[in-house]
Amino acid sequence: MSAYPTHHNTSPTMNGQQAPCLVLVDKNEAVFSQISNWLDSSCLIRWYQRMDDAIAWVRDRRSTSLIIINETEARADSLAALRDLTIQRSVPILLLCQTVTDRVTQLAMHTGVTDLLTLTDPTHLERRIKFFLTLMRRVATQPDAEVEGQAFTFQLPTWKRAIDIAASLQALIVFSPLMLLVAILIKLDSKGPVFFKSKRVGSNYRVFDMIKFRTMRTDAATMLKDMASENLYNINGATDETPQVKDICEECALIASSCQRKLFHNDRFVCERQYLKQGEKGATFVKFRNDPRITRLGHFLRNSSIDELPQLINILRGDMSLVGNRPLPVYEAEKLTADQTVKRFAGPSGLTGLWQVQKRAKGEAKMDEQERIALDIEYVETFSFWNDMKIIYKTFFSLWQQENV
Repeated sequence: MSAYPTHHNTSPTMNGQQAPCLVLVDKNEAVFSQISNWLDSSCLIRWYQRMDDAIAWVRDRRSTSLIIINETEARADSLAALRDLTIQRSVPILLLCQTVTDRVTQLAMHTGVTDLLTLTDPTHLERRIKFFLTLMRRVATQPDAEVEGQAFTFQLPTWKRAIDIAASLQALIVFSPLMLLVAILIKLDSKGPVFFKSKRVGSNYRVFDMIKFRTMRTDAATMLKDMASENLYNINGATDETPQVKDICEECALIASSCQRKLFHNDRFVCERQYLKQGEKGATFVKFRNDPRITRLGHFLRNSSIDELPQLINILRGDMSLVGNRPLPVYEAEKLTADQTVKRFAGPSGLTGLWQVQKRAKGEAKMDEQERIALDIEYVETFSFWNDMKIIYKTFFSLWQQENV
């Protein structure tokens, strides 16, 4: 038996509120006993020795207040699964370790854990656990804020889904010989995989793996920061510099002795508040003219839009539609959460759309990102069967791009 819920109150509620629940994943019983001694009887502790059991419990219940995981039991995929299950409720996830190593730092950085704590400092560990439990208890007792307007949940029309299935299936059959040839040429042209999968945000902020033929070098991600000043959307020429955490944030000083939300960025700690404020200064979208990250074959594949043929698989699976707003990378979508921009996600995400045929096809490389967002919102408000047919018709005339982006 890997679950030991041995420390809890006699009632599942406190003053009409759900009792706080802490999920611990650690094979060491001494850690469980130590944490149990720190907490009063109002807190329920679910102790698991296996991550899979903890994930199963969290998936079936919405009462989790805090998750603590020993790094010896943590894997990147399991941490990501927990984050996906709890992100809407903002449940803190703490990672325990004996010492902060490069491996643990990278694990925390790539999986988005809330905090990284060492077992060698029990006083700090106790303070942090109590802080997060108190924070979540306060959040649970706050009334829901009144939000102007209605929250959206977009449902793809039946006619649009039928067109997507029929068109993508036929196109995959027709273009399969070409796709096979391109796959061979990519392997001959440069080192790396044939396909490139990237996390994209589509309708209703749903994240999925978008498939493309690889057109960039394998070290493209490491080159992105050095090219920030060349971003076509970066009208003011600002660069994404990493903020330094020299002193405690004013907001954090009100509640604790150190920044409560630290991020691992470029192998160092930065304050989340400083990072987000800095990010607001940069451009939302990222695009370069004569991008040096693109391979020799990649230029041809992009200019001819052949690199996007594998997205027919995404369309067939229902990840996106044939016509709609372009699914955005996560780092772009996270900047579009304000009331005036969120509406672009309240409609179909697609392979081609209004922005592509009205702006990109004209070769207007230097463009205002607000204008692109406005076109996306315009499509959401006006899309119909005939408008989609017009966009598909215009797309055929813009396959060979005038701009090298």
